[in-house]
Amino acid sequence: MAEASMETFDRDVLDGFDLLLYRWNLLTDELVWSDTGNSMMKSVGLTAIGAGAQFTGMREDGSARNDWAMRCKPGDTNRFVFSIPTGPATVTWFDDHARRRDINGVPVVTGMIQRVVDPRMLRGSSEAHLQEREGRAMLVDHLRNAGTEQDRAYLLFGIDNLRDLNRALGPDVTDEIVAQVDLRIAASPSERALYARVGSAKFALGAVGSGSQALAVLARKVMDRVGRNEIRTTAGPVTVSVSAGICHCQRGTTLPSDPYANALIAYDEARVGRIEGLRFSRDGNGSANLREHYVTGARLVMDAIADGRLTLALQPIVRADNTQTVAFQECLARIIDSDGEPLPAASFMPAIEHLGLIRQVDREVLRGALDLLENKVHQRLSVNLSPQSMNDSEWLSILEGRMEQAPDIGDRLIFEITESSAMLDPSRTLAFMNRVRTYGCAFALDDFGAGYTSFRHFRDFRFDAVKIDGSFIGGIAHNDDNQLLLRTLVSIARHFSMFTVAEFVEAPEDAAYLRDLGIDCLQGYLFGRPALVDAGVTQATRLRA
Repeated sequence: MAEASMETFDRDVLDGFDLLLYRWNLLTDELVWSDTGNSMMKSVGLTAIGAGAQFTGMREDGSARNDWAMRCKPGDTNRFVFSIPTGPATVTWFDDHARRRDINGVPVVTGMIQRVVDPRMLRGSSEAHLQEREGRAMLVDHLRNAGTEQDRAYLLFGIDNLRDLNRALGPDVTDEIVAQVDLRIAASPSERALYARVGSAKFALGAVGSGSQALAVLARKVMDRVGRNEIRTTAGPVTVSVSAGICHCQRGTTLPSDPYANALIAYDEARVGRIEGLRFSRDGNGSANLREHYVTGARLVMDAIADGRLTLALQPIVRADNTQTVAFQECLARIIDSDGEPLPAASFMPAIEHLGLIRQVDREVLRGALDLLENKVHQRLSVNLSPQSMNDSEWLSILEGRMEQAPDIGDRLIFEITESSAMLDPSRTLAFMNRVRTYGCAFALDDFGAGYTSFRHFRDFRFDAVKIDGSFIGGIAHNDDNQLLLRTLVSIARHFSMFTVAEFVEAPEDAAYLRDLGIDCLQGYLFGRPALVDAGVTQATRLRA
């Protein structure tokens, strides 16, 4: 049987899945591949193989596969996972799906080979963690060795909604997805980019000589390669996407001591409320190490909590029709430094948000707010709430415990949730709100107008108030465009029977315009800056408790 060529295959499809198709003539031992120009075949040296015996000799399982092919019947199938040495200390693993057939009376084995990740890496073994650590070190060395005369970049990729995939499909299928994403990203880099898997579900490229525009193109290329074709799993086909964070150091600048950390921060920012998000780290010139900055900020917060130096500041929210009347006050976290001076939230909040410590701060702010409400029976307060704390059983225990002791407190407590936080998991947000509402607490939608919330969620969430994003407020009296947008936002709020608060009001003419428009409450430096509360009030309450 002539085997000089095989059927025509779509090279793009095969390359997209890193697939090879083959036919092995058991009588002549001739082995024919689907496409000898396939990049995967070139990378492992398969282009020169034209005989089954030669291929068998390359594989550790070669004799077992050969024995199966000689004794099986037409229609029988089998699966083999094998490796081929591709370097002095490296191997490449493959998954071989084979089928015994008769074509015009000639016995053949047809099959499909797909590159896979080392099976040990799917079991979370110590070898996998060692390889990830070595991968991180390899990329850093690659970028450092390039020198400062060239642009250098660390591109970090992660799978969007991985937690949801794991919850819906189970860890075994998620492992299959991670393995396939690993392979697709590995096949994406340009000649000047080095690839490594740097975490259990994190993948990175170290690129040299590429400017910001070229890096963005490269990142989008990777995203397209991952998302354009379905991933075949044991649970069925799945489509996934990835987001990216890039630490880019331009020529003449110093590489951060840990570019992975900087890229990770950018990656975290890129994926908030998005899929296939892309973000460059804010210190792209490498002049500062964000990890060190964040660790310092986190230590500052944790030490302040331990020493009792985390306190509250209150900013008034006044009625628009009578600005001398305070409707309620917003609780803001403040840290007292070693000199007794308060530190603004901007100096420590980014650190604890990125390092996952926001729950501890939210708990302390809640305790402080409850203390104030218990001591001042005519006070009404609002408290900012992070999405992490909506899933924090300890936070709920604090609230529910105090509600049982002083049920009247709930009627004077408002929780502020941002649009982006509410949209991360709408069903869970709604369940949390319904549970907390049983104590009489109200909810305000913060940063209203930022663009996340749909009318359907307005109806479901039933927010009691909206705080209109400050970006619409500054100079509103003289900004026709923002006036149009603001009238729309106010109309939406009225439709859903929510009272309105305008933030960042600093000019009298803006306050007058907002009042005439029908805004219910105003907040901003025009009516009062945040002022520290008396620490003795909250301390006395906790001593009694």
